[in-house]
Parts: sequence; C-alpha cells; structure tokens
Amino acid sequence: MGYSLSALEAAHEVNRFACGKPELDNYLQTTARQHQSKNISKTYVLTNDEDPTLVIGFFTMAIRPMTPKGDMPASLVKRLPNTIPGFTLGRLAVSEMHKGKGHGATLLMAAMAKAKAVASEVGGFALFVDAKDGEASSFYRKYGFTPFPSDPRILVIPITHIPG
Repeated sequence: MGYSLSALEAAHEVNRFACGKPELDNYLQTTARQHQSKNISKTYVLTNDEDPTLVIGFFTMAIRPMTPKGDMPASLVKRLPNTIPGFTLGRLAVSEMHKGKGHGATLLMAAMAKAKAVASEVGGFALFVDAKDGEASSFYRKYGFTPFPSDPRILVIPITHIPG
C-alpha cells in the first residue's frame, strides 16, 4: 500500500478522522480549511492509495512570531540576535486506527523537511512546537527537539539540526 502527503483539500473526508484527542479532531474538522483559506496556516494530510480521501494523519504549519532569545534554551542561541525567526508545527495527529505504524514519525519528518526547505529560501532559525501534553513532548524530544527552560511544553529544533 502506498501513501501520499498533500495539502488539505475539500475532497479529504475530515469528519472521518478521529485521533482520540477531541481538540485535534475538532481543529481538522472545523478550523483547518478556514485557516488555510486565510493563509494563517497550511495543513498537510497523509492518505493511502486505497482510499485517498481518508485522512490517516495530519500536521499544520505556520510562520512563528519572532521569539525572544531569552526564552529559548541557552545552548541554542549563542551569537544570535535578540529575537529569533522560525516556523511553528502547530498540530500533528494520527488517527486511532493507524497509530503504531510509524505515521507520526513520517509526518514529523515531512514537517521538518518543509521547514528546512522554506528556511533555505527565506531564512528562519528553527522549527518550534507547542506540545499538547507530556506524551507529545516526549515524542518530539526523541527527534532532537529541546524544551524551553521556562515552559517544557514548548520545544525547538534549529533548522541546521534537521536531517537531510
């Protein structure tokens, strides 16, 4: 079975998506398309070739407002300006019936690659994520994200640390 990653479109049946976290389900089902149409954020969905309208997982990305250097982990900000530009991985979720198959890692790697590609064109120091809970924070830490000292739910990975 093959998989595809594409921008969220009207044909994607978002109401069939359920990841077990109502706030993430609700975002995909009621808000993601609105944000995308207003250029607030962009949502990408993972589908399979057997049922290309069924959303297996998704992530949302946006530009992040300039982040004060003092808020970030000290080990990452030596010789940087007082405010740091970057990107936000706003949401990432995999449907309950597809969990445990590596799709979360696939989505995260795709998001990291997109951030790196955009940064190579326009600049941007890092990819930030606001983890929803401890489980999510642990997931991002496995892939090289470092928590903020002031709030461990906010994590960051410099673009230069992204593989590829």
